[in-house]
Amino acid sequence: MKYKFQVMVALTYEDKDIEVEVELSDEEVARIKELVASNAATDDVPKDEDDYVPEPDLLQILEDGEPKLFEKFWDVIMPPVFVEMLINGFDNGYIEKDRKDEFNDYHEADFDELYDMYGDEMELEHSSCCICRIPDSFVGRS
Repeated sequence: MKYKFQVMVALTYEDKDIEVEVELSDEEVARIKELVASNAATDDVPKDEDDYVPEPDLLQILEDGEPKLFEKFWDVIMPPVFVEMLINGFDNGYIEKDRKDEFNDYHEADFDELYDMYGDEMELEHSSCCICRIPDSFVGRS
């Protein structure tokens, strides 16, 4: 069954929310819920209420607890995050357009072509470019 996930892409001056769909089996959903529950039970409470507490990130939970599921998610999440980061790089002067670039809409462009053209200029690490939010249905909240 396909499940929708909200992903916050961390851009230069503002964040952008995108939605992705990941095909998951019942066993994979059960495992994710188990990992999320385990992570919530071990979350550290800040000593000072003013201390920053980062938003829980499903990608990090999966990378730490179930690398194969992490790869499945990252394979779906990385392409749209790459596109948003690429557009942000153009807009803010971090990336120079390739002279062979004739794409009109990067969201509609063939990802493999985009990646071949710009992949070497961008190194995406999920922990610094995006957060995959945990749906309430995966933590027992409705």
